[in-house]
Amino acid sequence: MSDFLAQDRPQDRPTDGHRRPWNDGGFQDQAHVLGENLSWEEADAHALVLASARIHYRFRRSGWGWSLEVAAADAAQAQAEIERFQRENPPVQDSSASSPAASGTMTGIVAALVLLSFHVVTTRHGAHEVFILQAGASAEHILNGEYWRTITALTLHSDVKHLAGNMLAIAVFGTLLCKRIGHGAAWLLIVLAGAGGNLLNAWLHQGHHLSIGASTAVFGAVGLLGGIRLPLGTREAVHGGAATWRSLVKAWVLPLGAALGLLAMLGSDAQTDLGAHLFGCLSGLFLGALYASRFSRPLEEGTQMLLMFAALTLVGWSWWRVGTLF
Repeated sequence: MSDFLAQDRPQDRPTDGHRRPWNDGGFQDQAHVLGENLSWEEADAHALVLASARIHYRFRRSGWGWSLEVAAADAAQAQAEIERFQRENPPVQDSSASSPAASGTMTGIVAALVLLSFHVVTTRHGAHEVFILQAGASAEHILNGEYWRTITALTLHSDVKHLAGNMLAIAVFGTLLCKRIGHGAAWLLIVLAGAGGNLLNAWLHQGHHLSIGASTAVFGAVGLLGGIRLPLGTREAVHGGAATWRSLVKAWVLPLGAALGLLAMLGSDAQTDLGAHLFGCLSGLFLGALYASRFSRPLEEGTQMLLMFAALTLVGWSWWRVGTLF
């Protein structure tokens, strides 16, 4: 079975007599590949260029991305059309796209150290239980309007073992997300996903329920990693046909599989809040898909810094609200 995905069949488009008729027989033996490892956006743009020039083409999976195939007789014209398109539409984000990811590779470690700092401060002088009562994710208090608890609870941990596991997990998954979308967007979305998970968990329990820990944000990061793949997987499936539905399936199955694996590892403790973990992952999936549907590339460094400031401001404001209660 051929692994090539047909696009723009000959009957769907006029021919001019100089084009080789599109047919499955013989085409593959005379095919010419244009580019390798193109992103879906790049391959789609090049396909539009070829279609406007009335050159028949096919999509083909290529390594981690895509390439286009044309008949050998059309190769020279196709290459010239694409090169002209590239000259007239030079990339404008190349210099900034790598910067956010590169500068975000250490922020996972910084985030882990921030969690350690919170634990040291909140456990001094026997004040640990007081902080948990005043800043933990109490379902009753959250539903009564103390929404800042959904964020402050992410920075509290019951003991050193609880803290150490979340420090490691947030460093790993936070860094992975930073490399995909940049440090500012990643940490703001992680905070929002963690808060969303705690809020949904409060709605689930309604009554007397209290939870703490950054694991809700960890599962939010796992969900975000999957969510940012969903729009791409959907576009590939819709444009590529049934052969690429596996892309959409992987976009859902892989992050959910990772979440379930983490749930199995972190869920052995009787005190583990499975609902918070699950809702954190679902919040991450939703926010990641929403973000990726709007932004296909990492944002520029200045915007990343503003988003990082927004994440820190949310955490700082939430703890300031706790301070007003003392």
